[in-house]
Amino acid sequence: MRATLKKHNIRFRERLAASRVIAVLRADDTEYFPDVAHVLYDAGIRVIEAALTTPGALDAIVRMQVELGPDTMVGAGDVRTVSEVDNCASAGVDFLVTPTFSAEVLDRAQHYGLPVVCGALTPTEIDAAWRRGAAVVKVFPVGPAGGVPYLHAVRAPLPEIPLVPAGGVTLPDVEAYLGAGAFAVAAGEPLIGDAVAGGKLDELGRRASDLASLAGKFV
Repeated sequence: MRATLKKHNIRFRERLAASRVIAVLRADDTEYFPDVAHVLYDAGIRVIEAALTTPGALDAIVRMQVELGPDTMVGAGDVRTVSEVDNCASAGVDFLVTPTFSAEVLDRAQHYGLPVVCGALTPTEIDAAWRRGAAVVKVFPVGPAGGVPYLHAVRAPLPEIPLVPAGGVTLPDVEAYLGAGAFAVAAGEPLIGDAVAGGKLDELGRRASDLASLAGKFV
């Protein structure tokens, strides 16, 4: 399983490196998730996270995978328990995203060969997540922790760990985070806006295209 996980982690990092953005979908329901995903796809953002805190997220993930095809990776976010890992693996998600560091969750994901974007904040948590097999480490919540200066300070002693700032990342911040060495950024509400609740998809399309163009400078 370790060899399988390593292979899948490398593939995930390669796919994420092609856009430098994880788009995060979270809402009261998943009605508009597929429509939003198509707009993101057309803009060039091909790594999408659907939060398990949204009822019906796993079914929506499967639908998005089918509609968008194999050149998009659709994963489950807010994964916190071993049973959730099992459910995600059964559904066939492409990757997992956690808000926290959990050795049990990482070990269970390894059993299935599932890449994990593991949430962590302190240098100790970040290092532990990486050593435990995370594909990349989500620095969360980076905004309240100090933003770009915090990411820069954390990355200095841990240069080999691919870091993905999340939580409090606004679109004007993205260039600074990537310039400071972030592997990618996770963008939720500032990118998606009200599109997941039936808002204007054309406005989402403009934001997504602008973000993809900006992030493309670091590809």
